[in-house]
Amino acid sequence: MTKTKVGLIGLGFIGRMHLATLRRGGLAELTAVADKEPENLAGRGAAGNLEVSGDTSLDGVATYASGEALLAEADVDAVIVAVPTYLHKDLAIAAIKAGKHVLCEKPLALSGEEGRAICEAIAGSDRAFMVGHCLRFWPAYMKAAEFVRQGTYGAVRHAHFIRTSPKPAWAWQGWLMDERLSGGAILDLHVHDVDFVNYLFGRPKSIEAVGVRNGKEGIEQANALYQYADGPVVTIEGGWGHPAPYPFRMGFRIVCEKATLVFESSVDMNLRVYDANGATEALDNCEGDGYAGEQAYFLDCIARGEAPTNGTAQSSTEALELVDWERAVIAERGI
Repeated sequence: MTKTKVGLIGLGFIGRMHLATLRRGGLAELTAVADKEPENLAGRGAAGNLEVSGDTSLDGVATYASGEALLAEADVDAVIVAVPTYLHKDLAIAAIKAGKHVLCEKPLALSGEEGRAICEAIAGSDRAFMVGHCLRFWPAYMKAAEFVRQGTYGAVRHAHFIRTSPKPAWAWQGWLMDERLSGGAILDLHVHDVDFVNYLFGRPKSIEAVGVRNGKEGIEQANALYQYADGPVVTIEGGWGHPAPYPFRMGFRIVCEKATLVFESSVDMNLRVYDANGATEALDNCEGDGYAGEQAYFLDCIARGEAPTNGTAQSSTEALELVDWERAVIAERGI
């Protein structure tokens, strides 16, 4: 079976994560990469909030100084768009127009309005388009979603999601520290959990939110309360207003009628189930990350000639609209 030829646009932290994951999975052939920074093409890119392990060499891979050049000249069937968020919209649309399948990093764009523009641009295309919301493919989150959807432990009564990080000073030219370019922590970091909550429960009937603003960096801490008409109460906490030694953390607590589901990355990568009957179980098959899962799913959709139904541009736009809603509520509070 011929492997899909993939081009990678952007070799910062997340781009190198995708590169290492492609090599480790062996499900596609990396034929081209693009980045405007010679340091990145030379393999000397900055670190991020997660360790990138594996083969990130570019031996035998064609290199380009821009995504546009790669789209015009490279021998690729699909591209992974891993550039800064403010460049997503134009590059994602250009890739679809160039006839490529697209896996675009999250968040899809800077706002719901930009997301809707992308949805309109790709409508009618026979190319696969997917957004890399990796939590949908993270083992512990996938297992929790399975339990929730199947009603294994009854209905969800309330839930809490958290994601905190040191300030991402590693970003290229400090783009994450400029709200105009990244949307701030409320978009770049918090959106992971906003998307997952929307994936599990849909659009809430109401949102309350507070935040902490830090100059041009925008909202660096957001705490939101989502309420559903006939469903759970959900709180979401996310921010990166922490010094460099602070460890990255993600987790959740989902309280169902018959059990509580807990994941805490600072403990381990397993999902724990605290059953109302007194049993406690640590599901130890949750090692790994979501990058391999999302890539495998994307490549399988291409192979089958099917449009992705998970991580769609539409669902990603819905997450952007929820962040826009939070921003509006916070702005009403004068923050």
